[in-house]
Amino acid sequence: MSDNNDTEKSQGADGVEAHSAEVLAKISAIDVSNTLSAPLKRAIDDILQVAGESVGSADASVLIRDGNEGGLRFLVAVSEIEDELLKIRIPPGKGIAGLVFSSGQPMAVNDVSSEGSFWSGADKAIGFKTITLLATPLRTGNETIGVLEFVNRPGDPPYPPFTPEEMDRAARFADTIAHLLSAYELAVLIESLFDRTVKATVGDSETGKGENELREWLKSTDAAPEHRDLLLQVISLREIVGRGEAEREMCRDLLDTLARFTEKNSASSSSYFNF
Repeated sequence: MSDNNDTEKSQGADGVEAHSAEVLAKISAIDVSNTLSAPLKRAIDDILQVAGESVGSADASVLIRDGNEGGLRFLVAVSEIEDELLKIRIPPGKGIAGLVFSSGQPMAVNDVSSEGSFWSGADKAIGFKTITLLATPLRTGNETIGVLEFVNRPGDPPYPPFTPEEMDRAARFADTIAHLLSAYELAVLIESLFDRTVKATVGDSETGKGENELREWLKSTDAAPEHRDLLLQVISLREIVGRGEAEREMCRDLLDTLARFTEKNSASSSSYFNF
């Protein structure tokens, strides 16, 4: 009888383990990567094509932050060498793009061979020759988050320089692309956070270990500080409201009060400046 009980317990344990393994496999199969960011990236690419035609360049690209030290990488490019460009990393402070990124000021260069700040590393790596270049910063608020770059003209050199009117057009396109880029960076971070949250074990969630690990992961990412801080606050808020109805009600009241305060403060500021 004892042997039968032991056998039944063993089979039961094996069944539970098999079920748990199946559940974990189903969870691991969940893939949310690019579900939010892909449409934003396509929109940036589409606008970049229009921008390149409007400014009159042969190649156009959007460079974004690569780490926290000021490096850049290509996010999208309208060029026959797009695949090669997307592999390039521009070291911190290097090149005209790096200078525009760090200074927040646009630059137009008729011939990069006479410009000391030009970094030829990208050209050498992909067998390209940059001659004429226009670069303008991508800014949201007071922060530069990337660079919009136009290179050369259609046809053969020598190329006419980029005009002030074309620089103005580039700046207008940069405003739109910058807002989409900020949303894209936040979407990528949310996708990663969601993926980590979904695939966290039940045990970690019950002990609170999961939230702590998410916080540590967010703090270590090279995402934009405002995006990282926003999601850290979301995690804290989720942890609080998960404790019960009283906590949820308190959070609702606090958020409503804050919304009324900011709305009133914004209206007061507007009245002051508009007399």
